[in-house]
Amino acid sequence: MKTKVGVWIDHRKAIIVAVTDKGEEVGLIVSAIESQPGRSPSSRSVGPYESQKVPADDSRQRASTVI
Repeated sequence: MKTKVGVWIDHRKAIIVAVTDKGEEVGLIVSAIESQPGRSPSSRSVGPYESQKVPADDSRQRASTVI
């Protein structure tokens, strides 16, 4: 039997599954990237619409998803 490998990736983690003659192997890689790059956890809003200036965590992933 050939080795078959599957990968599931998003912006937070990747899961790799390999199926071989010897059985299954599952690997997990967790991303260390910040959820909102450039913002420090201690920064506060400066106006009523501050939250709209910061892109959603998954906006880059949604933009690259082809429907």
